[in-house]
Amino acid sequence: MNDIDIPQSLLELLAAHPVADVHSDYAIQLYRAAQEGRDDALFAEHLPLLRRGGVNAEVLTVGGDFEIGTLELWDLRLVLRIIDATRRQIDAHGEFHLMLEGEDIDRAAARDGMHFMFALEGIRCVEDVATLRALHAAGLRSVILTHNERNLAADGCAEPKPGGLSNFGREIVRELRALNMVLDLVHLSDPSFFDAIDLYDLPPMVSHSNARALCGHRRNLTDEQIRMIGERGGVIGLNFLGMFIDDDRTKATPDRLADHAEHIAGIAGSECLALGPDYADYYMDAMQQWLLRDDLPTDLLNFVTGAEDVAHLPVFIDALARRGFSDEHLAGILGGNALRLYRTVFTASAPQT
Repeated sequence: MNDIDIPQSLLELLAAHPVADVHSDYAIQLYRAAQEGRDDALFAEHLPLLRRGGVNAEVLTVGGDFEIGTLELWDLRLVLRIIDATRRQIDAHGEFHLMLEGEDIDRAAARDGMHFMFALEGIRCVEDVATLRALHAAGLRSVILTHNERNLAADGCAEPKPGGLSNFGREIVRELRALNMVLDLVHLSDPSFFDAIDLYDLPPMVSHSNARALCGHRRNLTDEQIRMIGERGGVIGLNFLGMFIDDDRTKATPDRLADHAEHIAGIAGSECLALGPDYADYYMDAMQQWLLRDDLPTDLLNFVTGAEDVAHLPVFIDALARRGFSDEHLAGILGGNALRLYRTVFTASAPQT
């Protein structure tokens, strides 16, 4: 961490405990890099940044209800190609591991190698439960039901008159439970959120959202939602994008994001917190094209000042430490809380019928 001024005690904490990034789109970048002939980008380009940030576990989006450049990530064939490209890069290195079952989570918790999990960010590619089962067999373990808009399963948070889950959406949630897969409630409209959490009896994840009481963005969580997540033993990954931190994006500082951490912890406990920065620095070229296409502000995708990529995660952890979060609480936020949830879900008994 050459250019990061972090106290030695915090560096030792990072080295001693697992650190998980619970939402990253880097698998999409891996596919883009492979198309350009860089077929070992996970090791050659991403691993050095993960190591600098102390990260040893990362959830990778392999498809969803959105596009990146020319990639339509709702195309099932593309999703399978991204999974294949990523698995081949994971399999090429002995220190890389795919998180598929409880013992993989235990290895990640022991900082034994670098660990990855596959997630969908919207299920437009899933036409029926058979497709979901096939993706599970291919390595998928976490599902976000929709992106910001409506699909056949649920309404996203951008719908002007949102409803809850469809019958198909309810079927998918029941199948996620049957397969012991993680249900990620991020991006959902409020009615869909409450429908989904009522159907799923395991701890739910919200991988990259903050507190709506501090920043009014529709993607952030209400206090009621935070309370429900806490009551169910769920986990909320703090989002490092400025638009989710403060209504004035220029105030997206580590201290302002720490306000969100304190607010959420005050409602649901620090055991509810994790790191879901939602970094996009590695494909900002495509994201800037998206901003230009939709006539959006060019600074919309600014990240926390000083913690703009995964290598600089410790900058935010330092802000939490200065707020008085104990080493035990920090260890949970770094990765312990998220890995606890993953292990609980992966090893749960079959649902009662």
